[in-house]
Amino acid sequence: MGQIDFEFKRERKLGEFVQDFINLLKVIYKHLVIVLFRLLVIPICLVVLIGYYLSTQMSMNANHTNIDYFNVGVSVVSLVLLIMLVSLFAFGFAIEYFILLRNRKNISFTSKDIWLQFRNHIYYYLRFFIAMLVVGVLISIPAALSILLSAFIPIVGSFASGIIFAIIGLWFFSAFMLYRENYVELIDCFGSSFRMLKKKIFEYGLASYVVSFIFQALLSIITIMPLIIAFVIAYNFIGFDNDFFESGLGRAMATFGGLVVVLLFIVYYMLSVISYGIIYETAKELQYGEDVFERIEKLGGSSNA
Repeated sequence: MGQIDFEFKRERKLGEFVQDFINLLKVIYKHLVIVLFRLLVIPICLVVLIGYYLSTQMSMNANHTNIDYFNVGVSVVSLVLLIMLVSLFAFGFAIEYFILLRNRKNISFTSKDIWLQFRNHIYYYLRFFIAMLVVGVLISIPAALSILLSAFIPIVGSFASGIIFAIIGLWFFSAFMLYRENYVELIDCFGSSFRMLKKKIFEYGLASYVVSFIFQALLSIITIMPLIIAFVIAYNFIGFDNDFFESGLGRAMATFGGLVVVLLFIVYYMLSVISYGIIYETAKELQYGEDVFERIEKLGGSSNA
């Protein structure tokens, strides 16, 4: 049931990464969206409710007291933390989706299967998240300098910055996958990931950037452009003033806009995992080949491989 014909473990060139990502997405996109949004519907609803509450508290004409500002501040912090939590869950669910897809070579699994996988491995996510924050702080200065220097490159500066971000994201993703699949211990995963990617790190980063650029453009065309057109039409025919966003319609529009942003983040994470996953499997196969377990065990010194 739902069998897919896709080879994850093979060497690819730049154009093949993009084409394979599109080919795989054509097969799984409906199943991917359905099973993951079933898992995320409750936290998404919480985000919408808090967003609507904030829209009722923010008034351009009202004189706020210190208590009002405190309540709004708490709500804003709660909303940001909730969005981060939703993003973390979306990323984790998408990773478990990819692992099930790769292992089973079909789309017959359900939201329950993904939830059980995530719940059984949530310890990996929490530990890696803390380690990632530490590593992120350590590499922040050299990464910032690299991005700053690349920005001064004529014409291609913005592309170079995007590729650097893509390389960092791919590095973190590959590190987590090596740790999540028990190939190496947490302390070794970042080094093992870098050694696995370094031979073709620019090519992998470029492939990741090109794929992300494509689906960012598609998402913009599908969602952002229609929203802008609707906003312009509404502005010309309804007319906005300071009181508009205090009305029910204005608050509904603000809440809907926030919902669209959250959904865009979730879709971005889901698609990023699929593209990173294809590159990860290619890099792992190219580096270690058929004896991947034995060679990674020797590399990282893991007893769990």
